[in-house]
Amino acid sequence: MGRRGERAPVVWLLGGLDPTGGAGILRDLWSARAVLPSARVGAVVSAWTWQGGGAKARSEARPRAKIVAELAALPRPDAVKVGLLPAQLLVEGVGEALIAAARGAPIVVDPVLVASDGGDLGAGVGRLRDLTSAVTLVTPNVPEARALVGEGEREEGGAAPEFGGLLERLAAIHPRRGAGTAWLLKGGHAPADDRDRVVIDHLWADGRLSAYRRPRQPGPDPRGTGCALATAIACSLARGRSLEDSVGEAIAWLDRARLAWRRGRDGRPHLPVAPAPPGV
Repeated sequence: MGRRGERAPVVWLLGGLDPTGGAGILRDLWSARAVLPSARVGAVVSAWTWQGGGAKARSEARPRAKIVAELAALPRPDAVKVGLLPAQLLVEGVGEALIAAARGAPIVVDPVLVASDGGDLGAGVGRLRDLTSAVTLVTPNVPEARALVGEGEREEGGAAPEFGGLLERLAAIHPRRGAGTAWLLKGGHAPADDRDRVVIDHLWADGRLSAYRRPRQPGPDPRGTGCALATAIACSLARGRSLEDSVGEAIAWLDRARLAWRRGRDGRPHLPVAPAPPGV
């Protein structure tokens, strides 16, 4: 029966507040409610963000003391999802405080470096890289992975992403410490000649590589898919599912949710407020 017994799973969410709800902690909350309706969800805002309206995104970190106090007030988690953590908070040790407060619960990090509109949200790559040594899973897309391993962004139309090489470099970030950190390299930034056919996400965990291959979804790419995917994985982990199963279930759920996208008030495609119910 495990540590949860008969009680409802507890999921913590830590991330930035996007007032439009397209991404950030509001998207996390809606996703958690859709994937795991029975969960007790605790949410702590790490930063205020300004996004949408055609302007570049900005963020302002909340005070460390308030974040730490709010984490301490939550019930012990069964899983944690982390989104935006501005560099200021990482310097101030919020990452370490979160890990201590989680008391061994699996932690899924969506390494938010920039907003989907390209705005800088103030995340510090070096500090974020250090944090990844002590978490369960990190879920970068290709640009985020390149930043984490120290590569610059490539020109549009440049060489296709070398997923195997990127995964090897991600796994080598912490060769001695954090050996248990797993990496999910998301395949949405596929080579141009494959863009209209399939998507392949690659999971590197415990020295094993798993590939999640499926047809590419038609239509636009909604905002908040990275937030939603990482939250769905955390919810499955909170149920006691294996990492591999949690990733597969979350990917399948998100693919269904993407089909129900809608146009947000900012004029951009959003996932629905109540995404597709889980198929588990």
